[in-house]
Amino acid sequence: MCRRHAAWCISILPVVSLLATTACEVGLPAGQEPHRQFNWTDMEDQPKIKPQRVDLFGTKPNGTIPTPAGAVATTEHPYRFQQDQAELAALAMTNPLPHSPEVIAKGKSVFENFCIVCHGPEAAGDGKVTKLFPKPPSLMRPKVREYTDGRIFHVPMRGQGSMPSYAKQLAPEELWSVVHYIRDMQSRLPVAPPDKRDLEAGAAAGAGEAGTGTGAGTSAGTGTGTGTTAGTGTAEAATGGIR
Repeated sequence: MCRRHAAWCISILPVVSLLATTACEVGLPAGQEPHRQFNWTDMEDQPKIKPQRVDLFGTKPNGTIPTPAGAVATTEHPYRFQQDQAELAALAMTNPLPHSPEVIAKGKSVFENFCIVCHGPEAAGDGKVTKLFPKPPSLMRPKVREYTDGRIFHVPMRGQGSMPSYAKQLAPEELWSVVHYIRDMQSRLPVAPPDKRDLEAGAAAGAGEAGTGTGAGTSAGTGTGTGTTAGTGTAEAATGGIR
């Protein structure tokens, strides 16, 4: 009897398998409320929230939550200074990382992977791509040595000239470590001569200041104010060219 029963069960297995496969492939009617009715045969309509599916009242998709205006990811910290706010960044930010051998080593690694192609191994502006692209000035020159850490940090965060922003490629901690590595090179390497652009900007700034003083004296003597206006305009133009 047991053998007959077992043989009968085995004989109907292909039929049961065929029916189950057909039900999965074709699907049975899910009813009017598929998420409330017990319908385990319809595998295409399971009790879960699906993207773009409206709620019971048909008002809005409950599988998609709208992002509030101004929301950012919990791991994201937006950089608050714009590209033309370098001086504000210089005054507002200080390097949060210690000037330790570990941080300097990390900065060296980041520099050699992202910066060396343009700035060169000693930040002299002699990277390999400068044969095709404009050569950046040396980071060993007096102007950069006088920058605050925040001022240096601002450049790769927002980009400058032909240099793009690295804010998406590198974390702020990595860029701060690069600042420490630049400081380490500045302490070891000789001071580079001022760049031609530094000299031109300095000369323009000096001419602007002199023009402002002369214009003020002329205005006081004649009462026309023409010299003051011209001198001030020259100073503003010169200041705008210094970055």
